[in-house]
Amino acid sequence: MPLFDDLLGTIATRFRIGLQGVNLRTISNQLAIRNTADSADAPITAATINLSGDSFIINSDAVGTGTDRTYTLARPLTGVAANLSLTLPPTAGSPGQVISTDGAGNLSFVAVGGTTDKMTTDTTSIAFGSTSPIALFTLPANAVVQAVRVYVDTVFNGTPSLSIGITGSTSKYTASNQVDLLTATIYRIYPGLVPIGTTENLIATYSAGSATVGAGRIEVDYVIPS
Repeated sequence: MPLFDDLLGTIATRFRIGLQGVNLRTISNQLAIRNTADSADAPITAATINLSGDSFIINSDAVGTGTDRTYTLARPLTGVAANLSLTLPPTAGSPGQVISTDGAGNLSFVAVGGTTDKMTTDTTSIAFGSTSPIALFTLPANAVVQAVRVYVDTVFNGTPSLSIGITGSTSKYTASNQVDLLTATIYRIYPGLVPIGTTENLIATYSAGSATVGAGRIEVDYVIPS
């Protein structure tokens, strides 16, 4: 097996390793690892890749037109107080999730936001010709309805009525005598009920009372206490 002592380099622009191996080549003063035919870049395998620069570029041979562009990942140039290590999640996650950290650099996919201790508002439109019952939304288990607001945007005529609740208790959250659809205003109701351990399908029970005009909105604020 021949050995080279103090081999400093080659005057050629490429150096092949093995008969059918890869080529080490200089292109624009940069080292390129090319396939045997020197027709395309070749893959590289290493246990660890140490970069002395501040970024690395994906799709570096992009032509820069249309959707063929580069993608650069870079570290912040200021504000780095210590070495940082990030461990990617073990799965691809689910639609709608985001990446969260445990504070030690371990990343995981979690649902966006969360419902605990966060006020959520559901909005449903009503009109003079709406078919009763009007499905609102499913109230999560253990949720508390903080407030119900009924906006009368366009005054109804006739003798319409509206209540908000669930099947079997249609006025649980708003009784019909708490809302007057004949007056353009905002009605605010605070039910003050304790949460239950199951979900509820909220509905609006509406009676047109011969109304031929009228439109409004129902807003329900709820929260799940921790």
